[in-house]
Amino acid sequence: MKNFLLSAILLLTMLNTSFSQSPRQYYHISNGWTDINISGKIAGKFTWQLENQHRREDMQGDYNAATTTGNPYNNLNQHVFRPWVHYQFNPNVRFSLMPLGWIGSNRFAEGAPSAFFSEIRVSPQVMLTQNLGRVRIDHRLRYEFRWFGKNQAVNDKSFIYGGDFSTTTYKERFRYQIKVTVPINHAKMDDKTLYAQTYNELFINTGEQVGNTNLLDQNRVLIGLGYKFNKFLAIEAGYMQQTIFKFNNSAKNNVDVNNILQLNLAVSNFEQLFKK
Repeated sequence: MKNFLLSAILLLTMLNTSFSQSPRQYYHISNGWTDINISGKIAGKFTWQLENQHRREDMQGDYNAATTTGNPYNNLNQHVFRPWVHYQFNPNVRFSLMPLGWIGSNRFAEGAPSAFFSEIRVSPQVMLTQNLGRVRIDHRLRYEFRWFGKNQAVNDKSFIYGGDFSTTTYKERFRYQIKVTVPINHAKMDDKTLYAQTYNELFINTGEQVGNTNLLDQNRVLIGLGYKFNKFLAIEAGYMQQTIFKFNNSAKNNVDVNNILQLNLAVSNFEQLFKK
């Protein structure tokens, strides 16, 4: 596991260094993301999880300062629904599968919404956990099979209808996240625990259709605080910087830097909430 950690850190450093050597044009945009996670037990080592995430952003950010409001919740960006089935192989290894996830997104041109499209996604995942004293380190490896629907008019109703998949575009992507969690006021993650967390997640496009210049899709860095009330409820708040390598302007050098306020609500052991 130590060798895996060192290899992961080296990979992140090499990729970030290689892509920082070329001149880029960076556009900062304010975002507000909210995430609700509900999970419970199925049987034995099997559990389930439902994730519902709503993402909003300012209109154009650095693309057009005249229309920027400074409100990270100004414009609908994305809605994400991901159901998971988990299998806890042992205390340090967990296998997961998202059998069918749905993502509805607004497509942006020069920072402004220009079209809506939906995505269907299937994802296997592995979580490897290390405990170093009171520090917990999670390595999350996720592979995504992605089917994109047709572009539609920008309209909130599209999120209700689910999108048009009469024609589709197929892509694949690999994600690696390393996350560190440290309890602050207790030695372990007991009830009424305040904790700090940080993570880095790298997104790499894969498949035959991916060119070398589009290999690195995005990178996310987060730092935040959480509070575990009890075995049922926890809340988290943090700042995330999401760097997305667009390369879709005329110079093919534009990079979106989303400055994100992240708010999470986690409900665990859902089936026990209704027991007397």
